[in-house]
Amino acid sequence: MPEWQGAGVGIRFLNEILQMHLEGKGRCGRELGTFFHTTHPQLCSALRNQPKWIYTKSMLYGANKLRSIKSIMKAGKGGIVGSGYGGHFRAIQAFKYIGNE
Repeated sequence: MPEWQGAGVGIRFLNEILQMHLEGKGRCGRELGTFFHTTHPQLCSALRNQPKWIYTKSMLYGANKLRSIKSIMKAGKGGIVGSGYGGHFRAIQAFKYIGNE
């Protein structure tokens, strides 16, 4: 584990990058909002306490992994056998970065 873990460095970095995107200074050159999904309990707690983030949604468990695999294959992205998203039994929480409003 990094010695700076839990000091808020990661969230500060995330806030800076997402603020750039919100202001149109990111990769696409357009003002873009960002939704962020995580299952990590401590990260969820940290984001809830940040004034620049709002809690938007939660799901009790991940979506159907087979549907994800089919979608990846249909998109022509190939994929490793068994790859895909979802299918886990951990609560997923969504947050939206609202920045310096």
